[in-house]
Amino acid sequence: MAQSKIHITPDNMSEWLASTGFLFPRNELELARFDRLYPVEEEGIGGFQVDCQAILDGTAKTSKRITLAREAKEGDIIPLRMVARKGGNLPKHILDKIKKNQDGRSKDNPGSPEEGTE
Repeated sequence: MAQSKIHITPDNMSEWLASTGFLFPRNELELARFDRLYPVEEEGIGGFQVDCQAILDGTAKTSKRITLAREAKEGDIIPLRMVARKGGNLPKHILDKIKKNQDGRSKDNPGSPEEGTE
């Protein structure tokens, strides 16, 4: 099956923008192209119902139950800790780590166009 090539030119650019949905279709041809690119999809949720009262009462039947802990474990929080810039009195080991990080960055990487220094 041979397929014809369609060339988009400045003359027919608005026609193709309307056909592909970037502009509103203005005539039957543009609407037909749009409908072919984006067919109407039928939702397959027939017969699905939510019983809100059973959810609120806790009597809803579920296939999987997820339990949530009220408190986080200390081991889970440690990697997430951060130090704010004006955090007050910081421990010496954190200040040393900040200084080391800044010194290494200034010596190894003098800056890049993305950082605003050229």
